[in-house]
Amino acid sequence: MSRMKAVLAVAALTVGMASAAAVAQELKGPIPYPVPQPVGTTKPILVPYDKLFHYGTLPAYHEPDWVSDFVKQGKLPPVEQRLPKEPLIVDTSMTSDGPGTYGGTLRHVIGARPQGWNWIAGQYQGYGGTEHSTMMCLVRTGPMWMLTPEKVEPLPQLAKSWDWSDDGKQLTMHLVEGAKWSDGAPFSSEDVIFSWDDNIADPNIPAWAKAGAFGEGTKLEAVDANTIRWTFKDSYPVTTIYQMALNNFCPGPAHILKPLHPKYNKTATYDSYINALKPEMLPAVTMGPWVPVGYKPDEIIIMRRNPYFIEVDDQGNQLPYLDEISFKLSTWEDRTIQTVAGTADYTNMEDPNLYLESLKKAAEPNFPNNLFWSVRSLSWRVDFNLSTVCGVETDADKAKRDLFRQLDFRRAVTQGIDRDAMAQALVKGPFVAPFAGGLHVETDFFKPESVVYYPYDVASTKTLLKKLGFEDTDGDGIVNWGDGPLKGQNLEINLVYGSHPAYALLADSLIGMMQEAGIKLIAQPTQGSGQEDINDSCKWEAMLWRGDRPFTVPLAQLQDLAPMSPRAPLWHMGKPEKPQELLPFEKDLITILDKVRTEPDGAKRADLLNQYNHIFTENVYSVGLVTIPAALIVNKRFKDVPAGAPVLAWQWSEDNTLRERMWIAKEDQAQVPELMPGELPGVN
Repeated sequence: MSRMKAVLAVAALTVGMASAAAVAQELKGPIPYPVPQPVGTTKPILVPYDKLFHYGTLPAYHEPDWVSDFVKQGKLPPVEQRLPKEPLIVDTSMTSDGPGTYGGTLRHVIGARPQGWNWIAGQYQGYGGTEHSTMMCLVRTGPMWMLTPEKVEPLPQLAKSWDWSDDGKQLTMHLVEGAKWSDGAPFSSEDVIFSWDDNIADPNIPAWAKAGAFGEGTKLEAVDANTIRWTFKDSYPVTTIYQMALNNFCPGPAHILKPLHPKYNKTATYDSYINALKPEMLPAVTMGPWVPVGYKPDEIIIMRRNPYFIEVDDQGNQLPYLDEISFKLSTWEDRTIQTVAGTADYTNMEDPNLYLESLKKAAEPNFPNNLFWSVRSLSWRVDFNLSTVCGVETDADKAKRDLFRQLDFRRAVTQGIDRDAMAQALVKGPFVAPFAGGLHVETDFFKPESVVYYPYDVASTKTLLKKLGFEDTDGDGIVNWGDGPLKGQNLEINLVYGSHPAYALLADSLIGMMQEAGIKLIAQPTQGSGQEDINDSCKWEAMLWRGDRPFTVPLAQLQDLAPMSPRAPLWHMGKPEKPQELLPFEKDLITILDKVRTEPDGAKRADLLNQYNHIFTENVYSVGLVTIPAALIVNKRFKDVPAGAPVLAWQWSEDNTLRERMWIAKEDQAQVPELMPGELPGVN
C-alpha cells in the first residue's frame, strides 16, 4: 500500500470511528428500570394445598329444596346419582363465613359479546366471568394465589390426580369418575381426547391452547374412560400442567361437537364447526357451576345452576350456592359504573379514569361494596406486526414489516414515549407506572435487573430513524422513506386499538409523542368482533392493547410468549403450512422457554424467565407503555369473598374468588330478585 493510500485509509477509519462515537453519544440509555412502589392494601389469608379442596366422599348430599321437587316429580335423578363417585369437596373451615345458604343472584356487566359455546374451538363467551361460569378444565390455577408457600402448584379439577413415570416422559392423569355434563351425558376421556386431537392439535382450529406449548412430539392417549396418558420427548416437562387450566384445556362435550366436526361429518366445514354452537342455542352444555339458559343479543346472558356440578361443600351441599348469575351486555366502563352505583354486584375495576371517583364513593358510609386493591398486573403495550408470511400482500406491506423487524426502529419508538406523562394523563397519583414491556413487575419471579430500559429521549429517536435512512425531506415534520417502494412517502403506520375506555386516551398520547419524533400514527379504533377480525387477518401494522395474562402468568401461557407454534404470538404469526421467519433473538427466547417447560425447580425457572425478560426488553420485542393496579369491587351482601383476592394473578378474579362458594344470607336475597326463578337447565 502506498503512503498516500495508507494515510487516506487511516483518515477514513478515524472519520468512521468518530461518526460511530457521535452516534453513540447521541443515543441515551439503557438506564436502571424505575421500579414502582406497590399499592395493594389487603393482606390475603393463605391456605395449605390439601385444605383448599380435595376429592372424596361424604355420608350424604344435599341440594336446594326447589331442585329436590324435580327429583320427586321424576324429572331429575337424585343428587347422589348426579354427582361423581368422589365429588370435589370445598373445605369450609378455610372460608371466612363457613357453609352457605342456597339462593340469590349475582349480577355482572360485561363489554364483550358472546361468539358462541364452542370454547374448545377458540370461541369466547363474552369474558368478564362467562368462561369461568361454563368451563371446567383438567386443572385449576386461579385459587393458587391462596396457597401457602410450601406448595404452590395447579389444583385438581377434572383431573383429580396425576403421577409421573420413573423417566419423567409420561404423565398419567386420573379423571374424576362418574362426572356428567349439564345435560346428564357422562364425561369421560373421550371428551379430553377429542379436545386434544381434533381441536388443539388441529392447525385449522384456532383453539385457546397451542400444541407447541406442550413440547414437540407430545402425544395424548386414553388408557380407559377415566384415565389419560401424556407422552413427552423430554423428561419432566412439569410446566405443561399449567397449560391444562382455563382457558387452555377445558374439554368440550364430544357427544355434542364430534358429529359437527369435519373429520366426522363429511358435509361440515371448519367454519361451520367452529360456529356451530351459536349464542342463542340454549341451554348450552357445560361442566361449570352455571349453565346459560337465557340470551338476548346486546342485552343479557342469564345462567342458572348446573344440577350436575361436581363440587360440594364439606357438609355435603352441592354447589354452587347461588342459583343464578347474569351478565348485562353493555360496556366495560359501564361495568364499574353500575357496580359502584349498586346496580351490579361485581367488577374488576380496570378503568384508571374511574379510580379517583370510586375511591371517593368508597369513603361514603352507605357505599354498597367492598373494594380490594391488588398489584399492578395490567399493562398496555404497542406491538408491531413482525410476520413476513401472513398478511403481506404488497411491496409496501413487505417494506413496513421489514422495518418493524429492525431493532433500531423498535428502539426509536420506545425512546420517543414519555411514559411518566402518559401515566399522569390516565390518572393522577401513584397508581400508574412506566412499563418496559415483557414480564410484569409485581410477580414472584421478577427481578428489576432483568429489564433493559431505554429512557425517553426524542433526540435518540431521531438519531435512530436517521440511521435507518429516514429524514424529513419535505418539511412537514414527518420523516420520509429514503428507498424502496415507499420512497419519498411519509412514515405512516396504522395503529389499531380496542374499545376499552383507556385505549383512546393512550392512543391520543402516543400519536402526539410519535408526531414529535417524526412518525405519523393513524388511529384505527375497533369495536367488538372487529378487533378479533383484525387479529385473525394478520393484516394490521401496529396494535395498542392490553395483553396481561401471558406476562403475569407465563407458566400458564408459554405459547403466547414466543413463536412456539404457527398461531402465536399475536404479533408474529405464521400459517399452518408456513411457519414464521424467526429473528435471531426469537430463537433464543424459544430455547429458554423450552428449558422453562422442563425445569422442575422453581428458582431455576425464575432465573430462566428473567433471562427471557432480558432478551425480550433488550430487543424491544414489544413496546411497553404503562402498568396499573386494579381493584376488585363486590357488593357487601355476598359472603365468602376471599379477602385480598387479586383481580389478576394465576387467573382473573372470577376464578380467584371461587364464585361457586359465594353466598347470600336468606334475609338479603330479596334485595335483588332472580330473573328466572325455578328454572333448571334441561329440566323445565
